[in-house]
Amino acid sequence: MKDNIEHRQLLRETEAAEFLGVSPGQLRLSRHTGELFKGVPAPKFLKMGKAIRYPYANLDNWLMSREEFQSNNDVRLQRTGGAS
Repeated sequence: MKDNIEHRQLLRETEAAEFLGVSPGQLRLSRHTGELFKGVPAPKFLKMGKAIRYPYANLDNWLMSREEFQSNNDVRLQRTGGAS
């Protein structure tokens, strides 16, 4: 991206998708389904007339709320709700 998006308050769909590392189409679909990935709620957005905007703070908070893992095994354990 040419400029530093952290200083913008509202991002367009393409900017938000790039920030999240997903395609604009996937982000667009998430507005209809409410999920960005299976079981993962989509980030909140603003609708201003026909324009869609994503507040930078919403996207940053959404990313920070995602659980982090050190290995795929950790992901499997979290999904099954068990420990090894």
